[in-house]
Amino acid sequence: MTDQSSYELSRIYAKGWSAGGDISVVDSDDGLDATIAALNPYRTDEERERWALGFQDARRRAEEMASRTRAPKRNPARA
Repeated sequence: MTDQSSYELSRIYAKGWSAGGDISVVDSDDGLDATIAALNPYRTDEERERWALGFQDARRRAEEMASRTRAPKRNPARA
C-alpha cells in the first residue's frame, strides 16, 4: 500500500458511496463511466479507484433495493 492509510481510503470509498447513492444516472456503460470520471474529485489512481468503487457499489445496492420493492408482494392468506 502507498502512503494512504486504510482509514483515509475507507473515507474516500464512503464519499464515493454517498455520491453514487445521491445521483440518478442512465446505466449505460458510457453514461455511468463518464459520470464517474466527471464527478470523481481525486487525482491519484488509488484514490480515484477507491472513490469509483464506492460509487459503483452504492449504485448496485440501490438497484438491488429497487428491484426488491418492485417485486410483487406475496399474500400469505392466499397460500
